[in-house]
Amino acid sequence: MSRISDSEALEAVETQAATARSVMRFVHDHAELAHEEHQCSEHVATVLERAGYRVERGVGGMPTAFRATLNGARPGRSVGMVVLYDAVAAIRPDGSIAPVHSCGHGPIAGGVSAAALALAKLRGKLAGRIVVYGCPADEIHAPGTVAHGSGKALSAAAGLWDGMDAALYAHPEFINTVSKQSLWMRRDYARISGQRSLKPGILTAPMAALRPLAELVEKLPPDQVMLEQMHLEGDVEEGTGLVLNATFLIFALDQAGIDAHAKTLRAALKDAAWREGAAIQGVRPDEAVTAAVAAAFRAAGRDFVGDPPPLPFATDFGNISQLVPAALIGVGRPGGWKFHTDEGAREFAGPDGEEAALGIARVMTLAAVRLTDSPVDQ
Repeated sequence: MSRISDSEALEAVETQAATARSVMRFVHDHAELAHEEHQCSEHVATVLERAGYRVERGVGGMPTAFRATLNGARPGRSVGMVVLYDAVAAIRPDGSIAPVHSCGHGPIAGGVSAAALALAKLRGKLAGRIVVYGCPADEIHAPGTVAHGSGKALSAAAGLWDGMDAALYAHPEFINTVSKQSLWMRRDYARISGQRSLKPGILTAPMAALRPLAELVEKLPPDQVMLEQMHLEGDVEEGTGLVLNATFLIFALDQAGIDAHAKTLRAALKDAAWREGAAIQGVRPDEAVTAAVAAAFRAAGRDFVGDPPPLPFATDFGNISQLVPAALIGVGRPGGWKFHTDEGAREFAGPDGEEAALGIARVMTLAAVRLTDSPVDQ
């Protein structure tokens, strides 16, 4: 049986252009926050199911996660593709939280869905297995992510990626590339328990911690240690309970850097009881998967930046890349995007967002065809 040519793959993607646009529009019209993406998750899962994918819903203990599997006609490798659909938790001036698609998840949902359907159309020649992972809760600051964890990291911890030969995750970016480095991140929690005093000049432990906490925030680099949340809760009578809770986001190049920052925090808040969240690990690209993606960009008529700058943020795709040969794919746009702004939301919802979705579909399809048809460890 002959292999799938680049022209066949690209032609199959073009037949799914309407799917890319319709899924993208649905996601934009149904903005839902982390772990609340019931409509978007079900919509994308149903689109894949109707195309012949076997869909498992609620995987990894996440109600809005799914895993959709398509077996090709020939033996080959297993390739997983990540699809997102959660909205940014935008903080408005009045303190309210609004779900806004200002990070490109609409084009990602549309692009990956179109790629998945193009590969289903090519099933008669397709080698191996395609698995689409619906991963909720990409946005790290959303209330659902804070409470329950991020989707890609949870999927990795649940063993959903066991047995996969390659993992692909595409995101709208400034350049066409595969990222080689991202930050590590961990969310640490401090709790200082004590009593409330109504007497002048007496500071109990929770209140006494406010000053060193403020000084600490001023001293530490804000792009490495971020005070994410802080609040006091307690009774209002003399001698009753009072608790100070603080949550920190710690960023570093590696686990050792996170631990060093955590040590500084603990030294400054000696009375606190500390709890560590699960680490978001840095991305670890695979050479063979990267080569397949680079070839896919060239086949799609696009350039490819082989030595990109490090990502200045953390992504839970790093946790997947530590387990499976992987590529975090940036699909570029001249001038980039205005991420996490209302203007960015308009960009992603418009013609440029549609083109980003189709760009993602082309690159993902071409890369998946290459990876399913040849070993990724050569």
